[in-house]
Amino acid sequence: MGLAGVIPPHLGNLSFLVALGLTNNSFHGPLPQELSRLRRLKAIHFENNNFMGTIPSWFGSFPILQIFTLYGNRFSGFIPAAIFNLSALEIIDLSNNQLSGSIPREIGNLTMVKGIYLDENKFENFRTR
Repeated sequence: MGLAGVIPPHLGNLSFLVALGLTNNSFHGPLPQELSRLRRLKAIHFENNNFMGTIPSWFGSFPILQIFTLYGNRFSGFIPAAIFNLSALEIIDLSNNQLSGSIPREIGNLTMVKGIYLDENKFENFRTR
């Protein structure tokens, strides 16, 4: 697409969205809190941008989210434990960021999960093949 800039907070007013894809653009900066209003989301695809800062804990408040991908950004810090309370989550891809610390034990709460991708980060005690 080739879009650039920051995500406008007004995007959070689109309350009937079920999927939000912003893949392969040049968005940057932190994500606006207003996105937390999109409670009907089933899929979030924010791959290959320049988002940075910590992953907001409000991502854990999407009750029917099934796909959550933040691959290829510059997120840092810990994975918020709230994300692992998403009971419908099937795919989580946080690979190729700058996440650190340890992987939360709450990851075991994801009973519907089919794929977890955490490689290419800076986790403690985490190895890839």
